[in-house]
Amino acid sequence: MNNATILIVDDEKDYLNLLKSVLEDEGYRNILTLDNPHKVLRILQENKIDLILLDVYMPGLNGIDVLENISHLNPQIPVIMVTAVDELEIALKAIKLGAYEFLVKPIDEQRLFLTIARALENRILNLELDSLRKPQHKSLIKKKHFDDIITNSPVMHRVFDLVEIYAPTNETVLITGETGTGKDLIAKKIHELSPKKDKPYVVVNLASITPNLFESELFGHEKGSFTGATGEKIGYFEAANSGTIFLDEIGELPKELQGKLLRTIQYGEIYRIGSTKPIKLNIRIITATNKDLVEAVNKKEFRADLYYRLNRGFIQLPPLHARGDDVILLAEHFLKIGQRIYQKMIPGFTSDVMKTIKKYNFPGNIRELENLILHTVAQNKNGNPISEIELHDLSFNSHNNGLDPDGICTIEDAVDKHIIKILNYVNGNTQKAAVILGVSERTLQRKVKKIKTQNP
Repeated sequence: MNNATILIVDDEKDYLNLLKSVLEDEGYRNILTLDNPHKVLRILQENKIDLILLDVYMPGLNGIDVLENISHLNPQIPVIMVTAVDELEIALKAIKLGAYEFLVKPIDEQRLFLTIARALENRILNLELDSLRKPQHKSLIKKKHFDDIITNSPVMHRVFDLVEIYAPTNETVLITGETGTGKDLIAKKIHELSPKKDKPYVVVNLASITPNLFESELFGHEKGSFTGATGEKIGYFEAANSGTIFLDEIGELPKELQGKLLRTIQYGEIYRIGSTKPIKLNIRIITATNKDLVEAVNKKEFRADLYYRLNRGFIQLPPLHARGDDVILLAEHFLKIGQRIYQKMIPGFTSDVMKTIKKYNFPGNIRELENLILHTVAQNKNGNPISEIELHDLSFNSHNNGLDPDGICTIEDAVDKHIIKILNYVNGNTQKAAVILGVSERTLQRKVKKIKTQNP
């Protein structure tokens, strides 16, 4: 995007001219400079600006105030804050207000060029995302790149749209979702659809690394750098160089290493333990977590600046119960897998089983459903002629803490069943039932009417 229009705002005219000259040498031709921060909004109204380099400390109106005004006027314009003072508090405030990056003078030219390129790329990304957010009547025809993912859910097709937007870029992507929702599958899909698809793809489950080995596993070490370091070790980051690294369970990264990961993202380099020589990286970072990182930031358990940099691209996977009939499609898929593994010919599920599976919440999501179906097939003892899997065949006891399959239902259904049970106990006397249930008779009557409507 060397045809992009860049606005540089700084009260030092010599610095403005220097920065303009540096960017023009890099190939950027449309450079506007401004030494008066009060005129920024007018410039934005009169010109199509693609990116802003904004100084933090200027007389009369500081850069943070200008940033806030820009965010209100046109939040799609990426703003790179520039300052002579490295202050974490100011940097965090700027990023929260929408700044793309925070650079400290004197700025390394290569880092500046890389940051500008990524920021312009991010602008295109955000424009595409805005288009995606507009209501569209799209048919749910499976996209060819996602044939291996079983779904007919609109919410999953939106996830596919996001994957297609983020994949061609080099932005970091944070994938969130409950355990068992397929975060690893989506991360790999981003890599497979990216320009790095033929390069290394390294998966790291941070929850499985021994705490005292975190730094060595991620960044490597030199021979003799610590007791037990009998040889040189290449870490996961170095192994993934030129490709993609997927950091699963990023919420488990120790606080003392979060700063090192942040530095790796900012400068594109790592240091092995025991070495002072930087190793340059060209790497795509994708992370995933089932934790609420915003809450972790508020509790000071996760660095805010790292969170904002990991969250350049964001994909949240829905729980299985929010995917509609996907639970049936997936159950049938796992049934076929079970048939192949255990050499059993089972024609399908009874309607009661289908109803139970659709009602059950599946806190373990797809992984829990898979385990349930495979375990049920393994224990199925039907002979010839082989019949469908019935409700009593479901092996919920093995996967749901001894929960009786007849009790698998939503909280609302459980309440309805309890109301009916109490009404039967008092022979339909709503006044007595209301006293036992602790509600007014009128409330109970409304509830009973709703139950009868739903179950004619």
